[in-house]
Amino acid sequence: MDRYPEKGAGRSNMFVNSPLRHLACAAARLAELTRFAQCGRAATGLVIGQSCLLVLTACGTISHERLLYRASGIQVGIVTDVSTDEQATPPVRNRHPANLTPQEIRTLLGSLEVSGWSGTLVGLFNTPQPRPVFTWAEMVELAEPLAAAFHEATPRERVFFTIQNHAAPYDGDRTSGKLFFRDDYLHIVLTDHYSLLQTDPGGGEKRDLRDTKGMKLWVVKPARAATVPEEKEPRWNAFEKVHISLRPVEVLAERRAPQAITDSSRPQVALPTAERPALKGDTAAMNATETLHDLRLQIRELTNANLDLRSQLKEQSGTIEKLQAEFEELRNEKNPGAREPSSTRKPSRK
Repeated sequence: MDRYPEKGAGRSNMFVNSPLRHLACAAARLAELTRFAQCGRAATGLVIGQSCLLVLTACGTISHERLLYRASGIQVGIVTDVSTDEQATPPVRNRHPANLTPQEIRTLLGSLEVSGWSGTLVGLFNTPQPRPVFTWAEMVELAEPLAAAFHEATPRERVFFTIQNHAAPYDGDRTSGKLFFRDDYLHIVLTDHYSLLQTDPGGGEKRDLRDTKGMKLWVVKPARAATVPEEKEPRWNAFEKVHISLRPVEVLAERRAPQAITDSSRPQVALPTAERPALKGDTAAMNATETLHDLRLQIRELTNANLDLRSQLKEQSGTIEKLQAEFEELRNEKNPGAREPSSTRKPSRK
């Protein structure tokens, strides 16, 4: 009778010390680790989800933009200006909304020129010549949308524009940039220009966004670029290397030089954000001066277009002559004796 408990105890000891015990412990440990890993993944997923939400929120704030106009390959809109800072002392804000007429927009845009390289080796042999940033047709198309965008922009926004090249609508080169008023200055940022062909990096790679094609902005005389004090210079990012600043008061006054006020203590032109009182006595003269400037711009654009047409006509004439020569060669190959009878034609009998 006493052996059964001993046998039972023996069986228990055998189970505890056997490999089955190790398997049971391993299974229990594995289940515990699994539960811990699931809890860890849940916590990690929660943290990652919150981080993604914060990142997306921040990105949405940085890249927020509104498209206000799109037609004829031109886009105009408003984008958040991350260089503004409401917490700074004093706060860094843009002078928006700004009240400008389309004619004033054309005057400011017409004073800008750009130079740069096309391709990879052109700059090594040729000195780039400045050319107008905008054609006359583009300035006419941009004037009203830009005036409306400046009127709608807030102190924490910029106005952006994009212009497609009508001659090559499927190319990646575009004329694009941003404009904003701050303090007494109009700041212009040019990120691309379709007249300057992008560099081919080779190997099917896309264009490097840091490649500015050696672009540089210029101001047409009599207007001149403004020298911005260091404390008022905007905080430019790595992709805003091509920029220039103007004093709208001076540029518009230079365009109206015949009617300039002799008293230097009086402002010649009000700031864009201020209400401009009408000067009845000078209205006709100012309109005549601005019309003359517009006509000069039109003449320059027509001259450039005429030169382009002449070049195209010359190329087409050369192509036609080449095709005619090839056609004659093909006809002679098809009929080798076609010309021979005509040259050695026997005189007809009378």
